Amino acid sequence: MIRIEHVYKKFPGVVALDDVSIRIKKNEIVCLIGPSGSGKSTLLRSINGLEKIDKGEIYFDDELINADNEEQMCKVRTKMGFVFQHFNLFPHLTVMQNLTLGPTEVLGMSEEDAKKEGMRLLERVGLEDKADQYVNKLSGGQKQRVAIVRALCMKPEVMLFDEPTSALDPEMVKEVLDVMRGLAEENMTMVIVTHEMNFAKEVASRIVFMDGGKIVEENTPEEFFREPKEERTKLFLSKVL
Repeated sequence: MIRIEHVYKKFPGVVALDDVSIRIKKNEIVCLIGPSGSGKSTLLRSINGLEKIDKGEIYFDDELINADNEEQMCKVRTKMGFVFQHFNLFPHLTVMQNLTLGPTEVLGMSEEDAKKEGMRLLERVGLEDKADQYVNKLSGGQKQRVAIVRALCMKPEVMLFDEPTSALDPEMVKEVLDVMRGLAEENMTMVIVTHEMNFAKEVASRIVFMDGGKIVEENTPEEFFREPKEERTKLFLSKVL
């Protein structure tokens, strides 16, 4: 589904991605883990063109992605739901207005159908009573659940999560992870940047450990956590588990 080949990305003074290659299959759940600054978020943002790579190639459904081609990127992004650390909701709109904006403006869905789908998904995450509230009245956990629903309203083929719980208070983390567990049970293709090791162990089909802009090691959760092969991986896990 997603094919990344020899991707290189440099910011001033730092190489963020250094010859990164990885494939993500349909219905696979890949968790990207590693220390801060290891390139995880840059890799995720490169997949849907939020970061323009300097070298290499990224394919989605065997189509080469060109981040400079706005028309192509608009089409690709409708197939990729992206959930950010800090929600990126429109504070001046209600929850339902946030949910229906994309489907009506981009997908051409009728307002009635968009609201119906929005309400169905809000019910699924336990927020149907918040439909007419402005998002600045919501807790962090509620905002992130709305952000996930907003992405799902676009009927994406893959969901990209960039540390979706890192900006939340600890007691709000579980309600967001529970929504993501539900998506995992439905075999939604997901690429997740996360520091939640127990969650990664539970839902991932594959763990990818990054450091210094490189993929150091990747394996199934069972093998990765039980018998890491690389010394850098062992050191990282000794500090986070």
